[in-house]
Amino acid sequence: MDSQTGIAVYAPGFFSNYSPVTALDMVARIPGFSLSNGDTNRRGLGDSFGNLLINGARPSNKSLTLQTVLQRIPMEDVAQIELIQEALPQYNMRGHARLVNVILREGAGRSGAWTGNLTLSDSGRLGTRHQLSYSFPVSNADVTLGVDAGFSGNRMRRREERYDANGDQEYFSRDSDQRRYTEIIPTLSVNWTLDERSSLRLDAQGQYWDWHRNRANYGFEPNGDPLFIELNETMNYGTSGSGTITYSRELGEHLSSETILLASRGRWEEGPEPYALYDAQTGFVGATIVVSETKDEETALRQTFNWNRIANHNLEFGAETAVNARDTTVNLFQDDGVTVTPIVLPVTSTRVEETRSELFANHVWQVNDRLSIESGLRYEISEIEQTGDAEQSRSFTYPKPSITVNWRQDDDNRFRFTARRDVAQLQFDKFASSVDIQDNNSTLGNPDYVPQRTWTLEAEWEHRFGEDGSASLQIGYDMVEDLDGWVPVTTPGGVFDAPGNIGDGTNLRITGNLTTPLDRFGLSNAVLDVFLEWYNTNVEDPLTGEDRVWSGPREWELALDFRQTFPQSGYAWGWDYHWVSNGEVYRAQRFQVFDNTDGDLDIYAETTNWFGMTIRAGVDGVFNNGDDRTRTLYNGSRANGVIFATEHRNVSMGQTVYLRVVDTF
Repeated sequence: MDSQTGIAVYAPGFFSNYSPVTALDMVARIPGFSLSNGDTNRRGLGDSFGNLLINGARPSNKSLTLQTVLQRIPMEDVAQIELIQEALPQYNMRGHARLVNVILREGAGRSGAWTGNLTLSDSGRLGTRHQLSYSFPVSNADVTLGVDAGFSGNRMRRREERYDANGDQEYFSRDSDQRRYTEIIPTLSVNWTLDERSSLRLDAQGQYWDWHRNRANYGFEPNGDPLFIELNETMNYGTSGSGTITYSRELGEHLSSETILLASRGRWEEGPEPYALYDAQTGFVGATIVVSETKDEETALRQTFNWNRIANHNLEFGAETAVNARDTTVNLFQDDGVTVTPIVLPVTSTRVEETRSELFANHVWQVNDRLSIESGLRYEISEIEQTGDAEQSRSFTYPKPSITVNWRQDDDNRFRFTARRDVAQLQFDKFASSVDIQDNNSTLGNPDYVPQRTWTLEAEWEHRFGEDGSASLQIGYDMVEDLDGWVPVTTPGGVFDAPGNIGDGTNLRITGNLTTPLDRFGLSNAVLDVFLEWYNTNVEDPLTGEDRVWSGPREWELALDFRQTFPQSGYAWGWDYHWVSNGEVYRAQRFQVFDNTDGDLDIYAETTNWFGMTIRAGVDGVFNNGDDRTRTLYNGSRANGVIFATEHRNVSMGQTVYLRVVDTF
């Protein structure tokens, strides 16, 4: 490893002990770095830029993942990898604390990559997944064709017990949920060098999927006598496609421009999906049938200019506009064995369309060799129009300033201080009603839902030790306006939950990361990665008026990743473990606690002894104890505190055994 001001340089020899096959294997071993695609769930392009560069430029966007890009690059084509540890004028961090820049060797030409996966699920079914890509030059362009296709047939098992208000068991049930999923994703990337000053890049991706489920739930009296049978068959299928064109041009010695056009379309259908109930004594009782269809559209245009006329300064500015829409239709029916009757829910057929524009400017100032400042301002204007069962039009304007100060105390210690304002993405699915018959849960669409806004303060200390050790500690405080949550809605049909805003909330969080070699403990060529995060959230409950935690986030999260390589013999082994503390969800008429205390342990062994391929065999979900949920149901509002039932449920997908082969050619 070599060091520059704010940049750590890793030559290919640094990775030899890890036996990499692709650039993805190499990036995964950079100490203190985790690959991020950015927030690709947001509409538009402004938040979807990841923390990866290829030859100094961001290689991808919402049409391709960074993992896909790196998986296609053979290890032999990588000249070196740079870890950019602070904001520098020649690189735009776009909000990321660190970037990785993969430098490719000159003359890299035709190459291919292949990954094959064979899995054996708990159901006894074999599944396959294959990724194949090939890159080749055509005149002044580099073309990459790829395909990702797979099939899986896993099974979920559920155990559930229900108790009345006195704690007496009403029934217990055992559930077998067999699934089948098929998917194919073709991709195309073309990089044209138009002339010495301009280039054009095209990324395109299609997708087709087909998901099928057969579920049988058997209910029993507390004494074991048969009580009921629930049968459910689900069919979900759809297609999507997206394409991005990026045009880059040097307008002068100190001015450049980039134009990005994104277009994506998607459609999926579900049903008819019958949920049939049979009494163990009398037979068929009735069935609820769900039929739904959703269409998504997104078109975005982003224009960026980059100016670096003044030494140690870089200014990026531009504008973006996007038009997004979602059409949702949900039809619900009741079959009593004689007639099929529609069930009416509010806001089940609706179209939501958003026109969003943004002006932005970002400035990087390298004050001296140890201090740099990155500041930015984004101003968002959006108009949302909803038609169909609910009709409403609203406009929003939000300024989003940010500033980050990076200070390098010495070669081993860095500090980063950040203040920023963020506006969450409005989720179109929250404007339409939805139903979960299996869980006996209906959610109403909420036309009055607004995005939550957050002021964030962060401080981070990073310490590097040796060539491959890194530790960081981050403290953050989030102040949220109009926190996302669940609000009760009363209709003639009853009291329902709806997504909505429940007031202001706060979140104090502390995050620690550690990458350490284990040679000092007698384990040569072994590395342990540790991630530990603590959340302390608070909001005033809109129903009870009492302070409580947010719905969803866990107080504690722990992730461990261990790998040991034996380079001389060509073998390696490792494991990873993920654990979260209990999670709570507060809704209008229920309270849920999720318990994953056993955590998830995966283990593997691999070799590179055959034709240079990486062959890995492993087991996912070693503990195989599933996830627990306790749901408390209230008679009326949760605020009344009158409990009428409690449910305990365990869901497990079992262990998955797999064999994976990765090769380049």
